[in-house]
Amino acid sequence: MRPVRRTLPALLALALLVLTGCSGLYDRSYYSSEPYQAPSVQSEEEPAYDNITNYASLRRAVLALVTDHVESAQLQFNGYEGSVSQDISTACWDVKSSTALGAFAVDYISYDLSRIVSYYQAEVNITYKRSAAQVDALERASDLSALTDRLDRALREGETYLVLEIADASATADTICAYVSDGYYADPLACPVLPEVQVGLFPETGVSRIAEVSLDYGLEPEELGRRRAELAAALTELTAGLAPAPPSEDAAASPSPSPSPSAREAALDQAERLRLLCGRLADRCRADESAGPTAWDALTGGAADSQGLALALEACCQAIGLDCRIVTGRMDGQVHFWDMVTLAGTSYHVDVSVSGDAGPAVFLSGDGRLWGVYWWDTSDYPQCPEDFSFSGERSPSPTPTPAPEAAATPAPMFL
Repeated sequence: MRPVRRTLPALLALALLVLTGCSGLYDRSYYSSEPYQAPSVQSEEEPAYDNITNYASLRRAVLALVTDHVESAQLQFNGYEGSVSQDISTACWDVKSSTALGAFAVDYISYDLSRIVSYYQAEVNITYKRSAAQVDALERASDLSALTDRLDRALREGETYLVLEIADASATADTICAYVSDGYYADPLACPVLPEVQVGLFPETGVSRIAEVSLDYGLEPEELGRRRAELAAALTELTAGLAPAPPSEDAAASPSPSPSPSAREAALDQAERLRLLCGRLADRCRADESAGPTAWDALTGGAADSQGLALALEACCQAIGLDCRIVTGRMDGQVHFWDMVTLAGTSYHVDVSVSGDAGPAVFLSGDGRLWGVYWWDTSDYPQCPEDFSFSGERSPSPTPTPAPEAAATPAPMFL
């Protein structure tokens, strides 16, 4: 038992020595390894920036920073497959120049790469050319139909700035401007003026791009809204009583409703309402090629050029249920606008800017009656095979007799 007593004091002395005299030695050699935590710059839903193991995850992390509009963050590389120094340079450039969001929002990306014992760490700094609010305004247009619908809504609501992600390589700056113009001419009541359009695409080519669209109406929002209201009120006044009467409740409840009118009767009813409408429009507005070019000018200002009158007639026709569209072409070699109205499936020309003895000189006319004076791209519009006859007799439009080359390709004369 004595050897045990001697051993215990020795052990106590050794422990005391360790806790006192050798403490400095342990201070100098102490090392602690803890998982690195990136600065709290992202929410719990955002991707982590400290688990980058290959190029794909590196590119995703850089793109996530841009998506979140983060200006500075630390990235950590654990067990990375490949060259960190090469890949981070490639990833930063790829995100900035090849992705839609990077090309739109980023000015430049810089980084400072350092090695910390067993892993790399990069301090990434991003300078933006778009604000966080502009990035947050980004909307997605899945196809060209969605794009045109969104642009039409912008016209109706008087929006001045859109940022749209487009997933269609065929959309160009010119086509987007054309969609705005088409929307304006298709619905004159939607917007009192045709805005000037500026479009930037980021990147310029590719399937997925961001379109930055600016619309300048040349009017303050209050004035734009006032004109829209005035246009709607004037349209209501001009078309009063010309819309077809809705079926009565008694007729709808009758077990033996009256037969539907024939196509001829329907066309006559539409033609008569159109004639009354053109007369009212002529009384309200005079044609003046030096006057304004909008439906608002025609319906509230008393004078408009051919474009303004054509837009006014289109808006009125739409209000009373007639199928009408604008025709853009030339008359006597000058840019000119008129309308094409479809009655019971057949289309006709109407030009309320040129007066005859008893109304428009061109009223429900066929193609042949206009050739030689009017020119338009026939591929953009339906054929108008004949003049409309109120008597019921067929009235084929006169056969056009232009020069052979003009008859074959009239469009190049004004395109």
